Amino acid sequence: IDISRTVAGYQLQLEKVSMADYMKQIKTQISSLCLTKEIYLSMETGKDLGDCKIDRLLLERAIMNVVHNAIDYSPLHGTLTIKTRNTGTFFEISITDEGSGFSPEVLLHAQEQFFMGNKSRTSKMHFGMGLYITSSIIKQHKGQILLGNSDKTKGAEVLLKVPYEHFGD
Repeated sequence: IDISRTVAGYQLQLEKVSMADYMKQIKTQISSLCLTKEIYLSMETGKDLGDCKIDRLLLERAIMNVVHNAIDYSPLHGTLTIKTRNTGTFFEISITDEGSGFSPEVLLHAQEQFFMGNKSRTSKMHFGMGLYITSSIIKQHKGQILLGNSDKTKGAEVLLKVPYEHFGD
């Protein structure tokens, strides 16, 4: 079902959302996940995040897909760093872990359907769809997803960008 929705495009249920309030709700979920995995959460929220017209549930799913991956790849007692900001053009959320980072191969293919960069991850919960679905959701919001490695932590860094001006008021 997810594959067909991703290929055909999700039906966005857009609504005007205060991004500061939205991120407070998301932070509660992320905090709970971090607690169960013994990961420290460092969350920095920029000033005046403004309002965006987004599909609350789909954007949450995109964010949580990245967060789940970051937690899975983080070392025990590591830190998950999340930063949000309003650039004037985009609402940005950066998610950085302290794992081993993306390999060059993963950076090339991570957003492809069924791509699983780490062959040791054979859990029944991983099908190589997380970043593909995230990418699809972000693109339908007319945004961008950028993958890289953090100079500071050497772990993976994912930047999700959703435009403010695209939807207007």
